[in-house]
Amino acid sequence: MFLHLDCRHYRGDRPCLHHRPCEGCPHYAPMGPRVLIIKLGALGDVVRTGCLLPALAGWPEPPHVTWVTAPAAQPLVERLTVAGRPAVHRVLPFTTETLAHLELEHFDCVLSLDKEPGPCALAMRIEARERLGIGLSRYGTVYPLNEECEYYFRLGLDNEEKFFRNRKSYPRLLFEALGWDYGGERYELTPTAADEAEADRRLRAAGLPADAPFLAVNPGAGGVFANKAWRTEGYMELIQRLRAERPELHFVLTGGPEDSARLDAIAAAVGPDRMHAPGADLPLGPFAALIGRAAILVSGDTLAMHLAIAQRRRVVAIFGPTCPQEIELFGLGERVVTSADCAPCYLRQCDKTTTCQDLISTAEVQAAVARQLEAAAAAAHAPVEQTGAREIS
Repeated sequence: MFLHLDCRHYRGDRPCLHHRPCEGCPHYAPMGPRVLIIKLGALGDVVRTGCLLPALAGWPEPPHVTWVTAPAAQPLVERLTVAGRPAVHRVLPFTTETLAHLELEHFDCVLSLDKEPGPCALAMRIEARERLGIGLSRYGTVYPLNEECEYYFRLGLDNEEKFFRNRKSYPRLLFEALGWDYGGERYELTPTAADEAEADRRLRAAGLPADAPFLAVNPGAGGVFANKAWRTEGYMELIQRLRAERPELHFVLTGGPEDSARLDAIAAAVGPDRMHAPGADLPLGPFAALIGRAAILVSGDTLAMHLAIAQRRRVVAIFGPTCPQEIELFGLGERVVTSADCAPCYLRQCDKTTTCQDLISTAEVQAAVARQLEAAAAAAHAPVEQTGAREIS
């Protein structure tokens, strides 16, 4: 029996997309170089690691890309694109089943980008011509696999370097850790048609008129780092002030299940006028689609921020305990950064009476939103630049 086992379309357990026998098939497309990306991380970190995909797509022979990630992050990786086209050919969950079959495969390059023992161990077990990033020693400790990765690795060990001396963004750090030249590659995420339909349904159900411009307000920030979220009262004041100044602008509250109480408190405080709450239970795909419809997103250092960046939406990003310099906005937004002497800190608990987020005034955020609204209006009247795109098969 003749089989093209290295064809990008071959499935084995069912017919391929073209429903043709392998022998003599005109659609045969060899995988070419095989790249394995291992990135589980926080959801926002997974999204921004997508900046590597345009570089891979630009190889002389574009590779077949497999990405191993946490099960919760799979919907996000499946939606990572280059020029609007899917850029990851196979997304696998980090499970024992995945390990069982990956151990029988061969890759030309493994990119190991997490610093936890589990994913680093996976990188070491895979047969590969080249491994870049972070691996696991025989002592069960992690270490940089290649010389270029040493600075990236050091940032996790040296707070002074990470917090105050480093000025490089995460995409640049990632590229340099792999020994690649960074040329401004950005991460891109494209929701599906079903995602868009569900986002539209939720927005209409929440009372948002069709085509009404809206500011997405994402007040939560997860529960990992203390004070990562800006003051709830600040968001209340911001909405009330902007509503008085901008009669054309609507407001949409966004967040996950852990943000429900905060979202309800804000909605109750500001009242229903041009305020819309589509719910805190949206799946990741429709959540991304909703963020992608906003004129501007106001958020902390969160997944929502990365989803907006990945869809070229303008962002006003509020920073307390995390590093603003690592966030690349690609010219579409601005950072509002605390003046606290102790920030950034990445502490999981804070004993300060007045926190870093308390020092960020509503006026600062309001001014940033006003500047971004003006920039968006100016961009809407600017000529559109046409760019080429590479198709990923």
